[in-house]
Amino acid sequence: MSRFNLLEENWIRVLEEGEMKEVSLITLFENAEKYRCLAGEMATQDFAMLRFLLAVLHTVFSRVNADGEAYEFLEIDEKFRQQEAVSEDDEEEYNDALMETWKTLWQRGKFPSVVRKYLEAWKDHFYLLDEKYPFYQVTKEEIDSRLKKNKNPGSVAGKKLNRTISESDHKVALFSPKGEEYKSKMSESEFSRWLIMLQGYFGISDKVKFDEEYKASIGWQYGLGGIFVTGQNLFETLMFNFKIIVSSVGEKVPIQNPCWENSGKENINKSFSGLEDNLAGLYTNWSRAILVNSKDIDFSEDLTIKVVKLPLLDPTMIQIEPMTLWKYVKEGENKNHFIPKKHEQGQALWKSFGIITIPSGIEGEHKEPGVIEWLERIQIYNDNKFIRINAVALQYDSDPKSRMPINEMIDDLALHEIVLFEKGKEGWVMRIKELVEDTKEVVGFIYKRFLTDMYDIRNTKKSVEEELEQAYFGLDKAFRDWLSGIDESSSKEDKIKEWKELLFFSMKERALEKVNECRQRDIKGIYEENAKGVKNIFTAYEYFLIRLKKKLNQE
Repeated sequence: MSRFNLLEENWIRVLEEGEMKEVSLITLFENAEKYRCLAGEMATQDFAMLRFLLAVLHTVFSRVNADGEAYEFLEIDEKFRQQEAVSEDDEEEYNDALMETWKTLWQRGKFPSVVRKYLEAWKDHFYLLDEKYPFYQVTKEEIDSRLKKNKNPGSVAGKKLNRTISESDHKVALFSPKGEEYKSKMSESEFSRWLIMLQGYFGISDKVKFDEEYKASIGWQYGLGGIFVTGQNLFETLMFNFKIIVSSVGEKVPIQNPCWENSGKENINKSFSGLEDNLAGLYTNWSRAILVNSKDIDFSEDLTIKVVKLPLLDPTMIQIEPMTLWKYVKEGENKNHFIPKKHEQGQALWKSFGIITIPSGIEGEHKEPGVIEWLERIQIYNDNKFIRINAVALQYDSDPKSRMPINEMIDDLALHEIVLFEKGKEGWVMRIKELVEDTKEVVGFIYKRFLTDMYDIRNTKKSVEEELEQAYFGLDKAFRDWLSGIDESSSKEDKIKEWKELLFFSMKERALEKVNECRQRDIKGIYEENAKGVKNIFTAYEYFLIRLKKKLNQE
């Protein structure tokens, strides 16, 4: 029996006028402009949900315009399915039509009724529990058709599905938000949210694979340095990240193909290609074939699901991903390819300014995030010149056999559009990028050298990394305030001078605090033949100050 239809039941958490509430999928699209943002249990869950919602938009508006009329380049059936791909010859005109659709949606400020019509045409594929088309899951027959006989799927308890707990059978999660009795319990609405996140962030601690030889997926989103843009409400946030235009692959423009338009078996078979050529498919990509007993499940009891690992996507072949930072690999199995770059634990987003803003192809091996390229294209339609860029990622442990989550990384930058889009040689983008690199050199080399000298004098093996983190933390708010203070009236030379002076006095003060904490051994120092004399806390500070002044052009 079919239960809990996601089009009608309330399950998506949103923030409306400061109050968290749960709404249905149809209600969300009909009222997106009234909601401030998504408000799930975790930022990474919201990121997964945002991509799911974008997959709906990509699917609908790749086929019909803002008035619900099919584009002249294609035919659709009664379920809005595109009958054949748009040819490469029509790509430019097709993208012009798509762009017109985006502009019309933006000008109207809300999503049209065709979104509801599309969802209702696929209503039977949006039941959380169903014997034929369970949402984001497979049936027992679909798993059995590919799984070796006498082999059973793995089991995963609710306390592991809930990423605010992530408790395995072998290690108790400390500081759980739920008591022991309730760790594996969750409602239908909660399970629906975790289910979408789980397909993007799974890990690899479960054991069961299908019979073929392949590398198992940890979840595509798990490997991303997630990045997206937020607006003043959920409608704007969706539109800012709705990169509607598409590029041809071969002689055809890819058809948007979200997971719910396929059967479970089709999604399993599709995963073995290791590829995704469309954003709706990429945003709803599965990491596991998930099986839930729809007949006997009781959400008042502990929840357990069955899972089988699916293959990972080939990161070197998925260049259409717009919501990540990128890095160019110079060695190893991904040599000479761009792959997603995860956010570094403890590193503020502004330290990645160059990776975010420098256009693709500039300065050698560089690839600009797709959402930033897209934002530059649509910013002329946005009256608000200040932009908020968000970073999100789920950090995992170093054990290649588990990849259990250990930390959630969340950050954001508020800045004026000129800081993102003035990309000439003397523009803001290059000047700020250089300033960020100077800041990293001051902390990561000059101040680090001072700390290393100080520890040599004290004859201690203590790591300087914690001190460097504290230094960056001390600069964090100051840099954000400085960056957000730039607008079209700002003088580059004055603003750059302002930051260099602030950086100089901040680091000088931090080093001086270390000098003021000195002990007798620090004052006495140590003799170094190479230095031809005694190195003590005062000489170390003097050398630090000389380097700092030279780097920042300070008298």
